[in-house]
Amino acid sequence: MALIEMRGICKTYRAGEHTVEALQNVSLTVEEGEFVAVVGSSGSGKSTLMNLLGCLDLPDAGSYFLDGVEIPVQDEAALCRIRNRKIGFIFQHFHLIPTLTAAENIELPLSYRGVPRAERKRLAAGALEKMGLLSRASHRPAQLSGGQQQRVAIARAIASRPPLILADEPTGNLDTATGREVMETLLALNREGRTVILITHDPGVASMAGRIVQIQDGRIKNPPDPPRIRIPAPSGLSRQ
Repeated sequence: MALIEMRGICKTYRAGEHTVEALQNVSLTVEEGEFVAVVGSSGSGKSTLMNLLGCLDLPDAGSYFLDGVEIPVQDEAALCRIRNRKIGFIFQHFHLIPTLTAAENIELPLSYRGVPRAERKRLAAGALEKMGLLSRASHRPAQLSGGQQQRVAIARAIASRPPLILADEPTGNLDTATGREVMETLLALNREGRTVILITHDPGVASMAGRIVQIQDGRIKNPPDPPRIRIPAPSGLSRQ
């Protein structure tokens, strides 16, 4: 079943006197349970695509269906509900609130959803335990390493069990070993059935995904056709 279906998506921006076509007639389907890496050079349109996938921005043309429902184009309240219930976000810079503990950072978006306090605490503890950080629940971000902060961010993304996880350069601020640990965590979540879409500029990180989508100049590049292998006809049989 397709969790994501984009059809003919276009997005333009004004840059001074110029119009920039960030995305041009983009169509993309992501099946439930896939792990997809979106790759492309700076300015290729991959960040714009991620913003549209995450309902953080809206297209100028085209349609976007998430979990079988078309995304409304002008209803900000509806978009906010979709983001809170359907999507878990993981960012390069973690975006943890420095004055809150790890557990409180995870609980905050749950409070926006109206989840009762006791349930918020239970979900936050479960997500931290899954990330191996339950003992760090009362630590603030400054008391955690970069890798631990990113795992708190992942715990925040998965606490409400959203069907879609969007990860924007999640290893970009980490050393190689820690970045690989984060990728192993995302792979484990994918094996549990979570759909993961990852933006990265790192070919090694992209190679760990189940499918790579390349974007260039605002368009998705089709993968090359597989080579055709000519199979000779068995001897003694005539060609029709």
